[in-house]
Amino acid sequence: MSNQISRIEMNTLKIMTYNIHYGIGKDGRYNIDRIIEVIAAEDPAVVTLQEVDNKAVRTRGDNQPRLIAEALGMNYYHCVNRFIGDGELGIATLSKSPFTHIERFDLSYHKRIEPRGTLRTDIQLNQESKLHVFNVHFGLDPWERRFQRRRLFSDEILLHKTVRYPVIVMGDFNDQIMSTVHGAFRRRLVDSSAYLGFPKPTFYWGPFGLHLDYIYIDKCLHAVDSYTLRSPLAFRASDHVPVITTIALDQQGGGQCGI
Repeated sequence: MSNQISRIEMNTLKIMTYNIHYGIGKDGRYNIDRIIEVIAAEDPAVVTLQEVDNKAVRTRGDNQPRLIAEALGMNYYHCVNRFIGDGELGIATLSKSPFTHIERFDLSYHKRIEPRGTLRTDIQLNQESKLHVFNVHFGLDPWERRFQRRRLFSDEILLHKTVRYPVIVMGDFNDQIMSTVHGAFRRRLVDSSAYLGFPKPTFYWGPFGLHLDYIYIDKCLHAVDSYTLRSPLAFRASDHVPVITTIALDQQGGGQCGI
């Protein structure tokens, strides 16, 4: 496993967000190897995953985050948001570089609604440079997402005094045409999908394509490439397709930024 990214590679960094739908594809079959193959083909340095099972009956009791991370040679942390029988469902962040801080924050709107959380991981890119990566999976209802957006932009999470390096927030925002989330994010961060001009759908509901998955980056970073993966395998492996962005760090190598 590579513990650090070299200074030459530090000029750009490829990141990915991917809702893997428990490894159950569009064909209704469970096959975690397809998810691994999709990620491996892109070779990102950091990946945030949503809808990740651990020891769940529906996915053969597999420890999905460990299987994926070990196959890719990456560090990982699985953030449990709720229990399903004897198993766990949550989000996971994987990185080629080591984590220096890991913390889960509760984003649950109401006890009768599916629990949600965000995972903060601080990633040591080299001796001087770090990133704060926040993995999110927002709720289905607009008032739930509005609450979660306000909670994220609080002194406890994104505006905490320890958040002083470049920030990346990425995941499944579940936010559609009447957005309750993106305005606030675009005021403070950069939507990497703007690089695409008109971003392609990441999820299809019948014949309708929706762009639900986003990567937001700190203003001291900039996207040099961004795309929605459209390979045949990606369309089969999950009900979402991943978003990939290559970012360039500032001249200070990531310096002290933050929101």
